[in-house]
Amino acid sequence: MAAWFCDQSADHSFLCMSIKQFAVDAERRPRTGWRILGYFVCWFALYGGVLYLVAGPEPTVVRNVIAHLVVVGAGVGVTAMFRCFVDRRRWRDIGLVAPDRRQLAFIAAGFAAGVTVVGLWFAVQLALGSAKVTGFELTERGVVGTTGVLAVGFLYYATSATTEEMAFRGYIFQNLRERLPMTWAVGLTGLLFASGHFIGGSAGPLHFAIGLLDFVLFSSLMILTRLRTGALWMAISFHAAWNWAQDYLFGVGVAGEDDYHNALVHVRLDGPSLLVGGPHNADTDLLTILLEVMLIIGYCWYTRARRPAEARS
Repeated sequence: MAAWFCDQSADHSFLCMSIKQFAVDAERRPRTGWRILGYFVCWFALYGGVLYLVAGPEPTVVRNVIAHLVVVGAGVGVTAMFRCFVDRRRWRDIGLVAPDRRQLAFIAAGFAAGVTVVGLWFAVQLALGSAKVTGFELTERGVVGTTGVLAVGFLYYATSATTEEMAFRGYIFQNLRERLPMTWAVGLTGLLFASGHFIGGSAGPLHFAIGLLDFVLFSSLMILTRLRTGALWMAISFHAAWNWAQDYLFGVGVAGEDDYHNALVHVRLDGPSLLVGGPHNADTDLLTILLEVMLIIGYCWYTRARRPAEARS
């Protein structure tokens, strides 16, 4: 709009040129910040709007499943529109391409890693006495009912992980990466990712800071898997498995309260808040920070060690 206005001006005034330089880049596209802001607003409006309109304020399981599937389709559409018509860049550059056999192996590895890390977190909490098992969903629903709950829960988190990874580690990171040094692109992506989640809550500034660091580290790990595998699929499967295991396997999504709805293992967390997390997010704890740092270091070491072996073979 600014470029059109300036083209119609007869005298190209200083104000007109300033607006043009502020809003439009050399390729006559909105500048990076404006593109990301526009995408961010559209993505959040789409995500919340579709879930509310399709699922409703008191959703049934069927409506909830449909809403999550619609969100993925609409998210792909909005992202493709911004990438192809606003950025005027290739879709494949955001890392969401058809998975081949190699990417399927990364999907399996990401899922296994996500469940394992949350299981390790849970095991440490049990060993320290911070977590107490109060029951099991199998005794209440039986095998068929529990399997259904776990399957639907995984569908919820697989769809949300797909939309979040596509948005943050896909579109937003790629735009920042094309404009900024890698360190800045990684850090800003993590901060934007954190801003999209409720962290800290009423627990005070300390848990807010821990939660902020957690989301930045988690985002950095997901970016690392994208860069090392060449696609988003491992990040999507790890993200989905992490959330699914927290909420539907071990029920540790919220500290200081009973387990998450219909988790396989009914758990109550009663340890120190710095160990088990704040009252609104179990990720705002020091153990999660430690595990994420170990994951980043371990994954870097593993992938670097594999490269010489692959070169030799």
